[in-house]
Amino acid sequence: MTPLYRAWVQHFLDIYNVAEILENSRINGDTTAFTRNRKLSFSDVFYTILDVGRETTSLKLDRLSKILYKGKAKGKSKKMKVSQQAFSKARNKINEYPFVYMFNEQIRAEYSGELGTTPKREKDGWRLLAIDGTKIALPNLPNFQDNYFTTGAGATSPTALGSCLYDISNYRIIDAILKNENQERVCAIEHLNNYNNSFTDKEKTLFILDRGYPSSELITKFEELNFKYLMRCRTKFNLEIDAKEIGCDESIVLNGNKIRVVKWVLPSGQLETLITNDYEHSTEDLKVLYFKRWLIECSYKTLKDRFHLENFTGKTENSVKQDFWATILAATMLMVMEEEVNTEIRDSRKDKDNKYEYQVNRNIFLGILRDDLIYAFAGDSPRIVQGRLKKVMEKASRFACPIKPGRTTERSKNKRQSRHHFNSRDNT
Repeated sequence: MTPLYRAWVQHFLDIYNVAEILENSRINGDTTAFTRNRKLSFSDVFYTILDVGRETTSLKLDRLSKILYKGKAKGKSKKMKVSQQAFSKARNKINEYPFVYMFNEQIRAEYSGELGTTPKREKDGWRLLAIDGTKIALPNLPNFQDNYFTTGAGATSPTALGSCLYDISNYRIIDAILKNENQERVCAIEHLNNYNNSFTDKEKTLFILDRGYPSSELITKFEELNFKYLMRCRTKFNLEIDAKEIGCDESIVLNGNKIRVVKWVLPSGQLETLITNDYEHSTEDLKVLYFKRWLIECSYKTLKDRFHLENFTGKTENSVKQDFWATILAATMLMVMEEEVNTEIRDSRKDKDNKYEYQVNRNIFLGILRDDLIYAFAGDSPRIVQGRLKKVMEKASRFACPIKPGRTTERSKNKRQSRHHFNSRDNT
């Protein structure tokens, strides 16, 4: 196993201090929650919510009864039945704090170098971070309609805004926000403040954002924090920018801030305009860097289509927040473990004359995690947990697929959407 992966798992186990986390997780300061020896312990509830399976709650509880609740039943049975009502009652005693805490602590430790190594950067030393938001469909219930913004026909569908700060070089989310208002720029400023306050190695960081973000307030915030940005700019944002000729790479001054403007025409014939305060990269470099932003869109696809983020396991605001943060934490686990598996795959194929590099099939890997992840973390000791996770890696490494660079798919003219695409079968 690589040093980072081993240290990441060990740190997760070290900071999972049930007593300390539980104290900050109890809703309304209920000091009696999880103090008695009940069927469902705090750890049982935590790992049940963290589980990546999105079958019905009853089926999930039945599946996990063979792992988490085993041996707690009275008599000869080794499998304790947990009802959906009992689980719902137990989860309503805690908030989303344990998942937020575990995620933030894991990211902080990794990016501060506490795990023995620091995350990689681009070859030129830059760290590329993307900021983007996504609309998250909530259960269509009155409590969400009253507290969240609405979308859809007649603006009747309750929706939350999920916003993420994504490390392009390391394929993982490093900051996340769930908001009840559709305010992407407000979230972007919050991401910048969180990054500035929580991360130490901030030199040569470039933030990449889509065309919905440019604003005088956000540009000023970047300058105040001395951060570099690269944003796609919509038309009519600024008349002076609109007046620049196609093919330009020039500078203007906006509210006292010097801005570099780059314009060109895409092969599709669409005009592309980028604005930045980065004068180190060339014009061609900026074009390439901006298109790397697409990886955050792929990350949202993984969260929604693979982890089924919007398929919430409860109908309360508390359960939605728990599911959101549990999914972010589980996705981070997946990326760390995926790096480990890909290293094993590359090592096993380094003497083969393959045309392409290979990586693990992520969809199959998620299916394996559904069956084995919670079982691994339910081990009685760190040694058992590490041993079980090693078997998970070995199992996943058998499902490798080629990486074909430059592969593109022409957009279909048939707009019909299929709920069950042949290449997107569900494994969770």
